[in-house]
Amino acid sequence: MPEPTLCCRVPGAYCDRCDLLVGLPGLRVIGVERDGRDCLVVTVESAAEPMGCRSCGVIARGHGRVDVHLVDAPAFGRPVRIVWRKRRWLCPDPGCEVASFVEQDERVASARAVMTRRACWWVIEQIRREHASVNGIRRHLGTGWRTVWESIKPLLQAAADDESRFEGVTILGVDEHVWHHASTKAIEDGGRGPKELTGMVDLTRDPNGHIKARLLDLVPGRSGATYRQWLDQRGEAFRSSVQIATLDPFHGYKNAIDDQLQDARSVLDAFHVVKLATQVARTSAGGCSRTPPVTAAARTTRCTESATSCAPGRTGSPTGSSPGSTPRSPPGTNTSKSNSPGSVPNRSAPLTTSTPTPPAVPSPRRSLTPSPPARSRRSLVSGEH
Repeated sequence: MPEPTLCCRVPGAYCDRCDLLVGLPGLRVIGVERDGRDCLVVTVESAAEPMGCRSCGVIARGHGRVDVHLVDAPAFGRPVRIVWRKRRWLCPDPGCEVASFVEQDERVASARAVMTRRACWWVIEQIRREHASVNGIRRHLGTGWRTVWESIKPLLQAAADDESRFEGVTILGVDEHVWHHASTKAIEDGGRGPKELTGMVDLTRDPNGHIKARLLDLVPGRSGATYRQWLDQRGEAFRSSVQIATLDPFHGYKNAIDDQLQDARSVLDAFHVVKLATQVARTSAGGCSRTPPVTAAARTTRCTESATSCAPGRTGSPTGSSPGSTPRSPPGTNTSKSNSPGSVPNRSAPLTTSTPTPPAVPSPRRSLTPSPPARSRRSLVSGEH
């Protein structure tokens, strides 16, 4: 078989493989090249077919072609440009109000558009699913910010005006959203409009039990009155179909649900359940491991049972006092000095920084040297004998 790897077998004819790869309905690929900006430039045209006048229906006469440049979705890591060689037609009827017209296909692009329809929907999906910005998308497309926004704005407006998106909603979610942190002036005055919004989301499960969250609406304001007004505008048919209403821990949304969705069951959404549970777990863990506050009594040096009995010049029972020894100080005083006269302060006892503990229980063992009877605390402090 001669030239088995040749894609376009007949010179000057259309290639079905190229048409399948580009995928523009009703258009045939006639050329692909790369320009100086590293963009793929795909030239397409429609096949020669009879065309009737849009006004009177008379078979029109061909009058050449005109090149229309469109921004397409990126492919193979490069921006793509479509050159659509549109056919121009002339109406032979002298009484027809339309003298000439150019072919148009809404499946490819709208009239006077600068982006293909599939490129517009690609942009919307990137914003919706991938959280991309318009500025980042325009770099992928190799075009300007205004070109991208002005192209997708009519599609977004049409989707916002479509009331069919509210049908079949059985699980309704609501949450607040901060749109921006800039000026709240009106857009026509140079600001960015309202900052705080309330968003409603469809959380209805599909036949397989999977949830595919779908944004229903965004309205200015962040209050229970805003949510109540939105529910009231949806009508009785929408409100009666809602079986479960999820919300965040905001009392205003709960009041709106109780007022407008009397038959729905209120459920805290999963995000806030996990968030609150995590906060409780961290608080509990922090309370167990947190060091208690250090008090004035805890900062002093405390002599334990063993330190007292092992001090120089001390023998006998810890509860007794030998002649010539220094009496114990009341609780809360510094007792770091040893009992032998002229000795340096006892620095062997560590400084205690924890909560004061009860004094150790005296050992029941007997002392080898009998000790005199213990004096009362009052007599020791006052110096009475």
